[in-house]
Amino acid sequence: MQDTINKNGLNKIAYYPGCSLNSTAIDFNISLKKLLDILDIGYIEIDDWNCCGTTPAQNVSSELVYTLSARNLILAKKMGIQEILCPCVSCYNKLYKAAYYINTASKLKNKKEEQMRDTIIANLKDMGFNVEEELNFKVYSVIEFLYLKKKIIGEKYNEINAGRENLPANRVLLEKLKPVCYYGCALLRPDSALRFDDFEKPTSMEEILEEAGIVCKNFQFKTECCGAILSLTHKNAVLKLSNMILDSALESDANCLVVFCPLCQQNLDLRQDQINKLYKKNYHLPVFYITQLLGIALGLTPRSVMLDRLFVSPEFIKND
Repeated sequence: MQDTINKNGLNKIAYYPGCSLNSTAIDFNISLKKLLDILDIGYIEIDDWNCCGTTPAQNVSSELVYTLSARNLILAKKMGIQEILCPCVSCYNKLYKAAYYINTASKLKNKKEEQMRDTIIANLKDMGFNVEEELNFKVYSVIEFLYLKKKIIGEKYNEINAGRENLPANRVLLEKLKPVCYYGCALLRPDSALRFDDFEKPTSMEEILEEAGIVCKNFQFKTECCGAILSLTHKNAVLKLSNMILDSALESDANCLVVFCPLCQQNLDLRQDQINKLYKKNYHLPVFYITQLLGIALGLTPRSVMLDRLFVSPEFIKND
């Protein structure tokens, strides 16, 4: 991958948090923003952003979902920005596809896609938006964005590490980490256009963390599905799939997992006690957002990146 963001020319990137990062995944939101601040990456939250619609709305109408997502893109453009950082994987998929439909230079594949574009554009016009200008949106997932910035992460880590006397007191946690990276299925699988990494054997998370001195274990289940949106309708399926992932992590000699998807984090962290009871296991594997570990490695405190919100406490690692 090449870094398409001009480090000198880009003042800010538009930030689309989505609904989850303002509620159940607030720890992802806070830790990501603090990480961006440490890395001196400017961002501005899209004003008046709306829900992307995600799966519930898509079950009703794909046109609705991509119109809702396209509205967020146009709002970013009104701020003078056409590059958007979208941490939630589900939101990212929707905004990325919306950008594909409405970007001026997009080469749509068939009449169905052309009809989708025309419908989205018509809906945006009905909302009063000017869509006559050239549109050239670039939507980043948090992993792709951090991968592009991994050299900056490494430089910042080395800068902190050079002054040994100023190393964070929480270094004891980092030194005891034996993590595996869990990508899940929603980022790399749905559409080949979204892929920036190998969809079966991705390594981008491991490479990012290595820049901050965190070495990860090999993990066979890194792209297996955790059950995700089946949580409410097929709870036992989620517990079964998540149990397989946690079991594989233990087989890899890991003592924690690193994720970037809010749904994956909840299934593996929140439901770990339920899994223990159902399958007579004794899992005590904290499930961190990658932004939390990077923040700690770059000098933030565990409390500031909201590790206290984890259901499975990191104390299991520190006391190991």
